Amino acid sequence: MSEQGERVNSGPGGLRLPPFAPGSPSGSVVAAPLADQVFDTLRGWIVNGQLPPGHRLGVRELSEMVGTSAMPVREAVRGLVEAGLAIHEPYKGARVRGLDVGELEHAYDVRILLEGESARLGALTAEPVVAERMREHWVVLQEAARDGDVTEALRRDELLLDALYVATGNDILCDIIHGLWDRCRPYKMLWVSDAAQRGDIDIWHYKPELIAAVEVNDGAEAERILRRSYTAAKSSLRALLTSTSR
Repeated sequence: MSEQGERVNSGPGGLRLPPFAPGSPSGSVVAAPLADQVFDTLRGWIVNGQLPPGHRLGVRELSEMVGTSAMPVREAVRGLVEAGLAIHEPYKGARVRGLDVGELEHAYDVRILLEGESARLGALTAEPVVAERMREHWVVLQEAARDGDVTEALRRDELLLDALYVATGNDILCDIIHGLWDRCRPYKMLWVSDAAQRGDIDIWHYKPELIAAVEVNDGAEAERILRRSYTAAKSSLRALLTSTSR
């Protein structure tokens, strides 16, 4: 198959994956090296749950899925390992990072620290347009949650929070948080998917409270709301992981 293949690919278990289109995945620049484009595509499949935790990242299989030669795939997989989205096992190759209670605890502790502070700083300096953007994302998030569209709900959740964090004016802090989101995405997918299966949309209940705090520039309240929510999410996820490992 040519390196410009545009077919819809079949992933593990017959899963239908979006086509690989060089120059377009995840908003990548057309001139980006092919390995970077493959990395963006594989990263997207991992963080959206299309390549699940523990899935073996075989170079031959992935080459067929994205429609390229083995070399850019091999480089992309190496990049996934370096980014913490996959782990390399001697003599076995790489696989998507699995879910682990210890990693969950550490990752969410860091999220609580960094995003709590970001919420505080963002709320203190937020112009009215920030709360307006957050409210717009909240409307779409609710619709996605009611429809059981887990991927869109998570995307809108991150867009909502990003609107607040960008208000801090600290690009480095935002970049670090985005990396944490990638690392935590499998856990978030598990949490939201479990809620969707139970028809529970109350997991998002804190969003209106957060938006209200941003509207009045109450940084302390925004931090408190976010810390409380993430602590509850961590506890729920810990229980889920513990029950599924038995």
